[in-house]
Amino acid sequence: MYKSKLYKKAPVLIQELLINIKALIYKALRENYLYKNRFKELLKNAQLSREELTALNKKLLTEQLDYAKKHCDFYQSINSSKIEDFPVILKDNIREMPSRFISNDKNIKYFFKSQTGGTTGKPLQLKANLMAIIEDHAQSARQITWTGLKPTDRKLWLRADLIVPLEQSNTPFWRRNIVDNMLMMSVYHINANTIAQYVDKINSYKPQLIQAYPSSICLLAHLIDASEHKIETPINAIILSSESFTKEETALIERVFNSKIYSWYGLSERVATVGTCSKGYQHLIEDYGFYEFDQNNQLLATGFHNKAMPLIRYNTGDEFIDIDLNYSPCLCGLPFKKVGGIKGRAGDYLVASNGNKVTIFNHIPKDVTGLIELQLEQIHKLKLIAKVVVGSNFSMTSKAQLVKNVKHYLGQDMEVELITVDRIPRTKSGKFRQVIYSVEP
Repeated sequence: MYKSKLYKKAPVLIQELLINIKALIYKALRENYLYKNRFKELLKNAQLSREELTALNKKLLTEQLDYAKKHCDFYQSINSSKIEDFPVILKDNIREMPSRFISNDKNIKYFFKSQTGGTTGKPLQLKANLMAIIEDHAQSARQITWTGLKPTDRKLWLRADLIVPLEQSNTPFWRRNIVDNMLMMSVYHINANTIAQYVDKINSYKPQLIQAYPSSICLLAHLIDASEHKIETPINAIILSSESFTKEETALIERVFNSKIYSWYGLSERVATVGTCSKGYQHLIEDYGFYEFDQNNQLLATGFHNKAMPLIRYNTGDEFIDIDLNYSPCLCGLPFKKVGGIKGRAGDYLVASNGNKVTIFNHIPKDVTGLIELQLEQIHKLKLIAKVVVGSNFSMTSKAQLVKNVKHYLGQDMEVELITVDRIPRTKSGKFRQVIYSVEP
């Protein structure tokens, strides 16, 4: 809708009308009586004992395995009901033969199409049934309750939606979604010249909750921190999803917005979710899926609720740290296992001059004064392009420090070309890629 000529050329009031009509349609689909019943069930599940949750997890797993064998061509030759007898599924398996994973269940009246963001390669083309969409919406709503808020509380939205045409150069850089009690801010217009308007609007709107891509709110936080403007309205919680973020970025965002960050991990493949409890710990959501980890601690996930395209033992490519395999009780009282977080998405890497893959880049911006955003693209085995968005205090010393950091971790003979840009482009789904490996094989 946002890319249509009708929307782009419409006045702001008409654009907001279209946004709210779309929100009404989505609300009718996702927040019907099935959603309300499921939301109540999820709240009860969070109060189960560990033993009760384990039994529920086992029951849901058995049902999904039996369903997949009955309705999906890929699984019909499997005669076992044991999860370990099912093959591990890779993204390439789905790309090469997607129809073999699609359900032939005639009870599914409509298949909703979606795709992955494609930050690590060609996007996957996926399908989901309505109950799978409702499940995701209800799970997200339960996460909001763990912040101490209600799903209906006033929200600020900082994600990929192109709600303000790129051609627009004057305020307002936001649109009001009354249906969802939400102010949707454009992430494509955030820069040093517009930061004052963004801060003023946030302070006057007084959101209780911010839902954002990490890269979007981190850019906003950097610009606010480098300016004379301040967030003065109290914000109860910030939920970040869809991208990885560092401890340094967490500290910056929490300081600038004087609020607590909650991480929410989900996948377009609808096989796994990881939420953050009231005490700040991350939990595997075990009424959503069954989770295994390979020898590299990469998550193999089996989702319970997508009957349109059930994926069993799907390799997410995400490597987790500090996995609580044996379960130890959390201070929050939830029955779900804990994880320390995601180390990094497999595929996001650069190759050092010695041939070793490098997947962690948190240290490269360290001590680089005035650096707002950084993207590294390797175009040759010994050459990197560093695209930077910088503040007024970025200097030759800053540039030298950045080049020094890159060479320290990727090799002294690595050539670094620095390009200053106003904005680093996002993917089609609005996500930020920290690194890109473009070297021809």
